[in-house]
Amino acid sequence: MKLKRSFKRLFCANKVRMIIYLLLTLLFVVAGSLFTYSLIKLNGIENTIRVIIIIFVILYLGYFIYKGYKFIVNKNKIKYIIISIITLILSIILLIISYYINIAYGAIGLMSQNDNLYYTGYLISLKDNANISKVGQISNKNDIEGYEVANQIIKDNKLDYEIISYDDYDDMIIDLYNKEVDAIFVQSNYVSYFQNDDDYQNIASETKIIYKKTIIKKNKNESNSNGTLNKPFTILLMGVDSTEDTIASANSFNGDTLMLVTFNPQTLNATMFSIPRDLYIPIACRNGASAKINTSSVGGMDCVEETIEDLIDIKIDYYARIDFKGVVDLVEALDGIDVNVTYPFCEQDSNRDYTNAICLKEGYQHLNGEEALAYARHRHTLPTGDLQRIQNQQLIVEAIAKKLLSLNTIIDFDNILKAISKNISTNLSENEILSSYNILKQMMLNVLSDKEPIVVSKAYLEVYDRRIYNAKKNTYSAALGYYERSLEEIIKALKVNLGLIEPTLITDFSFDANTPYEQTLIGKGLKNEVDNRAIPNFVGKSVSEAEYWGKENNITINKVMVNSSDEHYNSLIDDGLIGSQSIKAGTSLTNISSLTIYINVSDNKDSDEDIDTNQDEEPETNNDDDVLNDLFDLN
Repeated sequence: MKLKRSFKRLFCANKVRMIIYLLLTLLFVVAGSLFTYSLIKLNGIENTIRVIIIIFVILYLGYFIYKGYKFIVNKNKIKYIIISIITLILSIILLIISYYINIAYGAIGLMSQNDNLYYTGYLISLKDNANISKVGQISNKNDIEGYEVANQIIKDNKLDYEIISYDDYDDMIIDLYNKEVDAIFVQSNYVSYFQNDDDYQNIASETKIIYKKTIIKKNKNESNSNGTLNKPFTILLMGVDSTEDTIASANSFNGDTLMLVTFNPQTLNATMFSIPRDLYIPIACRNGASAKINTSSVGGMDCVEETIEDLIDIKIDYYARIDFKGVVDLVEALDGIDVNVTYPFCEQDSNRDYTNAICLKEGYQHLNGEEALAYARHRHTLPTGDLQRIQNQQLIVEAIAKKLLSLNTIIDFDNILKAISKNISTNLSENEILSSYNILKQMMLNVLSDKEPIVVSKAYLEVYDRRIYNAKKNTYSAALGYYERSLEEIIKALKVNLGLIEPTLITDFSFDANTPYEQTLIGKGLKNEVDNRAIPNFVGKSVSEAEYWGKENNITINKVMVNSSDEHYNSLIDDGLIGSQSIKAGTSLTNISSLTIYINVSDNKDSDEDIDTNQDEEPETNNDDDVLNDLFDLN
C-alpha cells in the first residue's frame, strides 16, 4: 500500500519535474552500467579503487532515486534542481570516461596480436616483358608467401610455366633483370626490400604485378609471459615498411630498424641495443646460411626473433612493430618532440619521395612528425652511416617516451590512441599491455618527484667492414662484422638487467670536474683481433695458386677434374684451370677446414687423369702482397 501511495503522490506531482526525474534516472542507469562494464575490463589496474568507485556509483543511484522522489513530492524545488544538476554532470562524466576507456581498449585490441595473419604474394615481371615462359620461385616450403601463395596463384590461374627454383630472393631478382627468367614470385614487401640495393632503387616503376593472391592463416605466435609485466622482460622494437592498411595483420615487412630493449619493472632500468641492419650473421630460417640481418624479415617474425636469439643467447619475450608512417602520426599527436640533430642533412619524406625532401640543420630543435622520421631514417651522408643512424633512432625513442610522460589533456590521449592503433603491432596481450599501468604510474611519480622517470643504458656494438662476394653479380657488397668483445659486454649488460646474472661491482672510479659528463655506451671501444680472411675467387686461377693459399691458411684443397658433361664445368675457362669452387668467394674462413676446386679438362681426357699442379711449388711472385691481390682480384 505504501508503494502504491508513493507512486500516486509521484504522478500527482509536477509533471515536468517528474519526467526530468525519470529521464535522469534512466540516463544515470545507462551511464553507470557502461562505466561499470568499462572498469571491469581494466583488469589488474587499481583493483581496490575500481571496486570502491563501482560501489559509489551504485550507492549514488540509490541516493538519487530516493532523494529525487522526496524532493519532488515535498515540492522542494531548490534541492531538486541541485541534485538533478549533480546527477546530470555525473552521468556525463561517466559516459565520457566510458568512451575513452573503450577507445583505449579498442586501440589495445588493434595493436595486440591478431588471430589472423594475411599472407600476400605477387607474380611480377619487368614492365617491358610481354611473354612469360620461365618463372622463378623460392624453393623453401616454409616461405608461405614465396612458396605456398605462389603455388596457389599457379593453381587458381591454371598457369603452365617452367618453374625455376631458387634458394633466395636476391638470386631471383638478379636473374629477372638479366632476363634469365621472365617473371618471379615475390612477397608483398618486395619493393621496400629490394630498393635498398642501389641496383633496384626504381624497382617499383620498373616492374609490374601480373597476379596477386592473399591467404589467411591463424596466428600461432604467442607471447612468452605469464600475463603481467611484473618481471624483467625483453622486447624487440622494429621500424618496418608495411604494405598493408593495418600493420597488425601483415606478415610481410622490411625490418629496416632493429632495437632490442630489456626492461626491469622493479628498478625501472632499460637497456637499449640497436642492431645494425647490415650485420652479417647466420639467418635462422636459411639453415644457418649467413646474410645481412635485415633480410631475416623475409622469413617473418619467427625468423627475425630466432636469428637475434641465436646472436645474443637471450629469449625474446615480446616484439612491437611500428610502421615508419606511424612515427609521423605519433610525433604529430604529441605536437612534436625536442631532439639534438647532430649533423645537417636532407632526406626523402614518409612516402620515400625526394620531391618534398626534409632538410634539417644541426642543433637542438623541435621536430614535427616528418622531420622526426627523416632523422630516424637518414644514414647516407652521416660519417659512420648506419651506426650514426642507430644513435639518432635511440634519441628519437627517448624523446617520444619523455613526451608521452608529459601528457596533460584528454585531447592528447585521444590523438595518440588514434595514431598508434593502426601503426603498431605487438604480441603483447591485452592484459599484459594493461598491466603496464603500474609501470607508467611509477614513472609519473618519479616525474612529480623531479626524478628521472626511467634509467636508460645504451649499447654500441663495435663493427668492422666486410666484403661479401655475390657470384651472380660477380661483385662484392658491403656488410658489417662485429667484434666479439663488444658483443659479449652488451650481452652481459642485457642479462644483468634481466636478473639472469649478477652485476660486476666497479671498484675504481675517477672524474674531471672540468670535463662534461657523458654516458658510457656499453660495448663501445671494445675491439679484438678478428679473422677478416675470406675464401678468394679461384675461378680462372691455376691449381698451384689455390694449393699455396690452402697451405698458408691451413685449408685442405680437394681437387676434382671435370669435363663438359659435369655441372661444375665452366665453358668460359681454359683447360687446366679452376672452373668453379665448392664455397663461394667472400665467405668467411671461420669454421671452414676444406675447399673443393673443380678443374676443367678436355672431353678427350679422362676426368680422373692427374693434372700437373706443381703443388710443391709456390706460384711465381715477387712478394706475398702480389699473390693476395691477385687472389682477391684487388688490382
